[in-house]
Amino acid sequence: MIIKKRLNNNAVLAINKKGIDIILAGNGIGFNTKRGQEVDKNKIEKTYKLDTQDNQNKLIQVVTEIPYEYLKFTDSIIRGLKKTLQIELNDNIYIALTDHIYFAVTRFKEGVDNINTSLLWDVKDIYPSEYKEAAKILEKINNFFQVSIPSEEARMLTFHIVDNFKGNYKKIDMGIAIKTITDILNIVKYYFNIEYDVSSFNYVRFVIHLRFLTKRILYEEREDENTLFFYDQLPQKMPRAFKCTLKIAEYIKKTRKVKLSKSEQAYLTIHIQRIILNNK
Repeated sequence: MIIKKRLNNNAVLAINKKGIDIILAGNGIGFNTKRGQEVDKNKIEKTYKLDTQDNQNKLIQVVTEIPYEYLKFTDSIIRGLKKTLQIELNDNIYIALTDHIYFAVTRFKEGVDNINTSLLWDVKDIYPSEYKEAAKILEKINNFFQVSIPSEEARMLTFHIVDNFKGNYKKIDMGIAIKTITDILNIVKYYFNIEYDVSSFNYVRFVIHLRFLTKRILYEEREDENTLFFYDQLPQKMPRAFKCTLKIAEYIKKTRKVKLSKSEQAYLTIHIQRIILNNK
């Protein structure tokens, strides 16, 4: 691999044997180097190959402006996430998470108030596994950088994890996604005047369904228009749940300009019915 540009003492932009630009990071990998030199492979600690030129430019900015210890710390965090959650993450998370951790620590040390995360209040219930890991990451940040960032920061860390799932092949606004899920949960909650048992199996299944529903809506995917054979029976069999579903369908049509298929309405009704029975 040949160095194209020295970024700093701990990072270089290089070109590999396939002619692809990559960013290499490692303690001292860029020290006293020049364009055209062979990379010292013994100093390579992390290789970054991003999908677009824009993301590569953003990463160059990150590795140039942010201390190397933050890159190493974030890399260890991401490796732990992949192992614990058994998921694949987009490489772009190295940019977002390194940048976020650096500025969270900097804000705290400078006494600057944390950003408002009120829109993400329900992320703990919508993405419980990811939130649990985010809380652990926050604890590691506080210990490693000797700060005391408040627990609210775990919601923003959860946001970054979810936003970079490998399956998110199209970029969506996770703020809008979480707000949409929260609004639907509130429609059901206030329609029936209930409190959710967030530990119940029916609630967890309902939230998972809403996550995939919201993803389809924001990705503008065409829904299955095949009408389930029992759809016409729902107004008689599950009248209250069905009326609540119609309210949700009206909300989605108004806010996202999407008309829910009858199949999707049927599945929503069944999930809502289970929530009602669980609450009783």
